[in-house]
Amino acid sequence: MKPFFQFRSAELIENCHTDVQLQSGLVQAATTWQRAASGNLAFTDYLLPGLQMTYMAGQLDQTLRAELAVERPWVALYYQLQGDMTSRRCARRPLHVGVGHQNVMSDEAPVNTYTFRGQQARFSSFCLHLTPTLFTDMIANNVEWMSGHEKHLGRSAPFVMLPPGAAISATQRTLIQQIVQCPYTGALKKTFLEARVLDLFLEQQAELGRRVPSLTPRERDLFYHIRAFLDQHYADPPSLLELARMFGTNDFKLKKGFRQLFNTTVFGYIAEQRLRVAEQLLTLTDHPIQEVAEAVGFTNPAHFTTAFRRKFGLTPSQVRRVPQARHHAEAMPLEKWLTRMEQPMCVE
Repeated sequence: MKPFFQFRSAELIENCHTDVQLQSGLVQAATTWQRAASGNLAFTDYLLPGLQMTYMAGQLDQTLRAELAVERPWVALYYQLQGDMTSRRCARRPLHVGVGHQNVMSDEAPVNTYTFRGQQARFSSFCLHLTPTLFTDMIANNVEWMSGHEKHLGRSAPFVMLPPGAAISATQRTLIQQIVQCPYTGALKKTFLEARVLDLFLEQQAELGRRVPSLTPRERDLFYHIRAFLDQHYADPPSLLELARMFGTNDFKLKKGFRQLFNTTVFGYIAEQRLRVAEQLLTLTDHPIQEVAEAVGFTNPAHFTTAFRRKFGLTPSQVRRVPQARHHAEAMPLEKWLTRMEQPMCVE
């Protein structure tokens, strides 16, 4: 059974020790990481056909940056029990999961980088990685679940389902604790873990259903079309009233339905799109910061800098393109970059 990822960061590789046990249809890996003045973590991994469970727990006296080489595409159910996790570009967008929150995400990038911070130095998280095929098989036979995942199934596009995440329920905490403290060995352990994973998956889907009120298929299609329109017109969008009229609805239904489906407001989504494209342009091109700001819809440089720093933790001048991109950046006009970046965020 192949793991979903491998450590690439020298800080992790050089300070880790791993023991692997093979049991009946189950691989268990116990990894310890320790570095003076930085902290210590214990990783427990269970590998079963099509899935991997990872529990991390320990003390982080300093922020830990982990670069992971991704071995195969995945869909992950992530639970932040203590501390928090951030990633500059998971599923093509910045990601943050705070203490006591969860999320569902998918990505196929060959490398992912995450930053872990302790809560009063304590850190713990649980993650369930599934192959897209297994995830689809688990969803496919439930009509209610299908309506919430139909835009993801059969597609390779990355997604983060619930930014900024939903609270971990008491039931989910109990199930995670049972997995971590599994008292069995051999074939019975495999059966026990499979049952708890299924229970956790069921609870996750129930939680998603409670969080996102149901919409009719026609309403869902309407709001996906509206979002696609905004993906193309974020720099100069119409007013809410004009947007509603363009799509044959009213502004009240537009605001309510858009938030229900995408967990953000219309203008919140527009702001996310502007900042997402701006960050990519600043990273990949040499175009002046003010020109980039104006291209994505910011008319006030100070407002752009404030919003950008609030989103990414850095000012625009600190987020410039990598040196290797110089040739491509100089050879491509800003308008062409904007055209390439006019893609949906895939946030449901």
